[in-house]
Amino acid sequence: MINTLEKKQIGPKRTLRDKVFDYSSQKIGKERTKFFFKLYDLARFDLFGKPKGAIGSIDITNRCNLRCKHCYFYAHDYEERPELSDDEWIDKLESLKETDFPFYQCSWIGGEPLLRKELIERGMKYFKSNLVATNGTIELPNWPDVNFYMSVDGKKDMHDTIRGKGCHERIKKHANRPELKIHVSMVINKMNYQDIEYFIEEWKDVGVKGCLFQIHTPIKGLKNDDLWPGWQLRDEILDKLLRLKDDKYGDFIGVPSLVLKLMKSDKCKEVTRNCVFKEVSFCLDPQGQIKKPCMMGPYADCLRCGCVLPFHMWALEDKWLMAREVFMSLRRKLGKKAFR
Repeated sequence: MINTLEKKQIGPKRTLRDKVFDYSSQKIGKERTKFFFKLYDLARFDLFGKPKGAIGSIDITNRCNLRCKHCYFYAHDYEERPELSDDEWIDKLESLKETDFPFYQCSWIGGEPLLRKELIERGMKYFKSNLVATNGTIELPNWPDVNFYMSVDGKKDMHDTIRGKGCHERIKKHANRPELKIHVSMVINKMNYQDIEYFIEEWKDVGVKGCLFQIHTPIKGLKNDDLWPGWQLRDEILDKLLRLKDDKYGDFIGVPSLVLKLMKSDKCKEVTRNCVFKEVSFCLDPQGQIKKPCMMGPYADCLRCGCVLPFHMWALEDKWLMAREVFMSLRRKLGKKAFR
């Protein structure tokens, strides 16, 4: 039952951590404090593991201004059911405060999440870290603390074939915000895999922080299985990304090498059969209900999963990769060249 909000103290629950954060911000500045807290969290997760619900996603809306060919979202019937209102979503977050929910990291997805900017602005105050996955066709709000992932599918013509005419041009315009933390994210499939290096070259001098890559995951109920590259081509794609990362672009390719190796056919099935992300994440659909096994929902072909998250979380069990993540954070903070 949705409780009324008028008499409640709305907002994130204040903890000892929050008080220490405020005190440190006054002494050494907010940016430095955020940086040291991030290092602390990485070390804590290394020692004790991520708590249940530390990372996850919220389908903030069932609406989108596009209809992309490879989108998993429309395999579900979300459009037939009303999404939660702004106050209902805030009440949902308020109810989680009564549990041990950690409120660590949230990805705001959809649909197109920026169709509900005002709600995200209210909701992200509950979480220590926020990410918005957007199709890039809507102007980005001035949220310097948020990580924006803009979806791009290769060259202009290829991108517009998959997502709609004129989309690529609008993304280029909206991505020109060097004051924001923007990454461009490419879902590689059988149509666009030849565009990978062109994609990196196109974006490396635009001002975005890096390029991310995933492989298309087949979804039952959608006519998109022809986008699946097959195991042999998938391995060739991953080998190419590894070469480009090692020999040319370094950490502008924002996926760690170990993660790319884990995604290859000789290792990936062990990861997907024992998905760490499924076990520790939270995922909510537009009605505020738990979504299983992950944000892709029950129709995703998990054995052919191309999402980097399960592989990244598996890789973080590796002490060396965790140490490297901390080291990379230090280098970025100090403004050094990319560590290769």
